[in-house]
Amino acid sequence: MKLRKSVVLVTVLAFLLLGMTGGAMAKKVLTYGQAAEVAGLSPTLTNDSASSAAMAQMYETLFTRNPVTNVIEPKLAVSYETPDDVTWVIKLRQGVKFHDGTDFNAEAVKFTFERLLDPELAAPRASLLASVASIEVLDEYTVKITTHDPDGLFLANLTHDNSAIISPAGVAKYGNLMKNPVGTGPFKFKSMVSGDSLTMERFDGYWGGPAKLDEIVFRVIPEAATRVAMLETGEVDFIDSIPGEQLPRLEANPDIKVVKSQGTPVRYLSFNFDKKPFDNLLVRQAIAHAVNTDDIVATMDGLGYKSVGIWGPMVFGYKPEIEELAYPYDPEKGKELLAQAGFPNGFKTVLWTTNSSEDYVRNAQIIQAQLKKIGIDAEIKVLDWAAYLAVTRTNETDMFLLGWSNLTQDGGGCAFPNLHSSNAGSSNRSFYRDTEADRLIELTMVTTDQDERLERLHAVNEYLVKDLAWISLWHQVNIIAMRSNIEGLEMTPVADWELYPVDIK
Repeated sequence: MKLRKSVVLVTVLAFLLLGMTGGAMAKKVLTYGQAAEVAGLSPTLTNDSASSAAMAQMYETLFTRNPVTNVIEPKLAVSYETPDDVTWVIKLRQGVKFHDGTDFNAEAVKFTFERLLDPELAAPRASLLASVASIEVLDEYTVKITTHDPDGLFLANLTHDNSAIISPAGVAKYGNLMKNPVGTGPFKFKSMVSGDSLTMERFDGYWGGPAKLDEIVFRVIPEAATRVAMLETGEVDFIDSIPGEQLPRLEANPDIKVVKSQGTPVRYLSFNFDKKPFDNLLVRQAIAHAVNTDDIVATMDGLGYKSVGIWGPMVFGYKPEIEELAYPYDPEKGKELLAQAGFPNGFKTVLWTTNSSEDYVRNAQIIQAQLKKIGIDAEIKVLDWAAYLAVTRTNETDMFLLGWSNLTQDGGGCAFPNLHSSNAGSSNRSFYRDTEADRLIELTMVTTDQDERLERLHAVNEYLVKDLAWISLWHQVNIIAMRSNIEGLEMTPVADWELYPVDIK
C-alpha cells in the first residue's frame, strides 16, 4: 500500500514538473501573414517590400528615422560630423557583432557600400549612394565618406533598408546572401521553405539586448481573405495588406486590434517610355483623362487617399499646390487627344500587373474598363511578385502598375531612383529619360539647405506630373491588424515595422 502511494506521488510530481518545465521553456513565436514571398534576403540585391520587411528584422542601417518625430537618428552609427559640404565623418557603434560572430566595424561599412556601388553587381538601389566619390576607413570605428557634390539626401539614404550593413565574412562564405542573410539585427536567419515560410530566431548576441520573442515566422499567404481568417483563428498573430471590405469585421472583433495611419506609399500607373506610343505626351495625356482615380480610390474602402503628386503629403518635398495640376476625368478629351496623336481608332496594348495583392489586379481591371472608353484595348497580364519585379526591369512591358514605399520619406528618394535617366533599367522601370527632369532632380541633391530643397523638390513634382512620368492612382493609408495579446507593434508612415520591441502577453 505504501509502495502504491509512493508510485502515485512520484507520478504526480513528475507530471507537475513536466508541466512547469514545459511552461518555462515555451517559446514565444510570432507569426506574420505575408501577402508575397520575399524575392531574396540580401539588402544589396533586392528592392521589394516583402523582402524589406523580412530583412529589417535581420539587418540594420547606420541611421534610422524616429517613427514619431521623423527625425533622423543614429543606429549602427553613434554620431556624425560634416567638416564641409561633401565630407561625412561617421563614428560607429562599438561592441556590435554580426550573426556569424564577426565584428561590425568601419571595414564592414566600406565593404557594404562599395559592394552596393559595384557596377558589375548592378544593385537595384545603387542610386542610394550615387553621390559617393570615396569611402575611407579612418580607424576601426570611424569611416569618412566623400561625395562628388553636396547631397542633401545622403543621410536619409543611409536610413534606407537597402543601405543596411552586411557581413564581409558572410559574403565570403555564402556569396550573395540571398538565401543566407548575415546582419547585425535582433533576429537571425533560421530556415526558409520556398513558397511557404521564412523563420528567424532571436540573436542573443544583439548589441541592444535580446528580443522578447524567441522566433518569428513569415508565412506566405497570398489570399487576403485567408490571411484575415487565419488572424481571427489565431493561426497568425498579425497581418497587413488588408482589404477595406474586411475592416469592419476585424474592428468588431474583441480579439483583434486594428491600427490605421496615413502613409507615404504610392500606387501608380506607368509606361515603358522606350515603347511607342507611350513616348508621345498626347497619348499619355489621353490616358490621364481616361483614368478616373476617384473611382479607384473609392474601391479602397478608406485604405487609400488621393493626391496628384508623384509623392504625397507624408513625404518631404510635397506642397498642396501640386493638386492644381490634376488631369480631370474627361473621356471625350481623351479621344480627341488620341486622334491628335494619330490614333483616331485607339490601339491595343498590354497592361501588366501582379497578384501580390488583390488591389493590383482590381486596379488593373478598373483601368482596363476606363481605357476602353477612349478606344484603348488593354489586355491584362498578371505575374507573381518575383517574376513581375524581374520583367519590369526589361523592355518587355507596355503599361504597368507598381508602387513605391518611399522609405527615405523624401521626394528625392522617390524621383532619383524611379525617374532619373541614370537608373533606367534598374530602379527606373519606366525607362523614363528626360534631360530637364534629370536637371531638376539633380538640383534637389546638391544642397543641404532643407528650405531650398523643399522648393526644388516641388519643382520636380510639378514637372513630372505635367510630363506624366507616371499617373498616381492613390497614396496608402497604412493599416495593421493583430491579436489583442500583441504588444509593442507599431507602424511607421512608410508602412514599416520592427519586431524587436514586440512581446506576446
